[in-house]
Amino acid sequence: MKDYYSILDIPEGANQEAIKHAFRRLAMEYHPDRNLGNERSAGEKFKEVNEAYAILSDDGKRREYDRMRQAGFVGAGYGAPYSNREYYNQEQIFRDAFTNPYLFQGLARMFQEAGLRFDEGFVDNMFFDASGFTFIFPGQPEGKGQQFPPAEYKPPFLLRLVGKAAKFALKKMLGLESFPYQGADLYHEIVLSQKEAAVGGEKRIKYKRGKEKKKLIVNIPPGVTEGTKIRLKGMGLKGVSTGDLYVVVRIRS
Repeated sequence: MKDYYSILDIPEGANQEAIKHAFRRLAMEYHPDRNLGNERSAGEKFKEVNEAYAILSDDGKRREYDRMRQAGFVGAGYGAPYSNREYYNQEQIFRDAFTNPYLFQGLARMFQEAGLRFDEGFVDNMFFDASGFTFIFPGQPEGKGQQFPPAEYKPPFLLRLVGKAAKFALKKMLGLESFPYQGADLYHEIVLSQKEAAVGGEKRIKYKRGKEKKKLIVNIPPGVTEGTKIRLKGMGLKGVSTGDLYVVVRIRS
């Protein structure tokens, strides 16, 4: 049985404040973008740190994990049972954690602020062996999953009703004082030619902001690369607070 406390280098009685700080420190240390030439071994450590955090930051999962440890359960990975008596493995832990759109977007913001990748392609390759992960957000019919990030994401009605609670929980879980929950962020793709990406310049875009149709001029920096996200603060959906618009760059080959 994995020792998640040892993985995060914290005592068993650690509070959530200590857990989140340990996670942030180790996740930044072992992110593959900061370990060029040693990506494989750093990536495995990075996955372990995220796995440990997914369990210990959730009070219910942590209680079950502690119970199994005390009972001397021996098995592969975390042994908390589902209702059908199947057990978590590492991929199931990641799928369960990343189904929470607030948690996922919070992680993405945390790494992006540090200049590190945590986009769809990176997450798929890192946590799901490029199998093509699909998220079922609360309120979606079963079998109607969608890949993250969609072109435009708006939380289901019930999630919007608890927006204040989600904002508070996200700050407590991740310590994102500089990145509080921003209502609902939007994502919009733009496709550039190789020349446009090389020289940069202005690009006109149209996108939907709820029921509104908006037009913007986006400044593209010279030498922009595939997958770059350009953040336009305050241009997302309006909720408890206004979200941001992320313009995702695609480059024609």
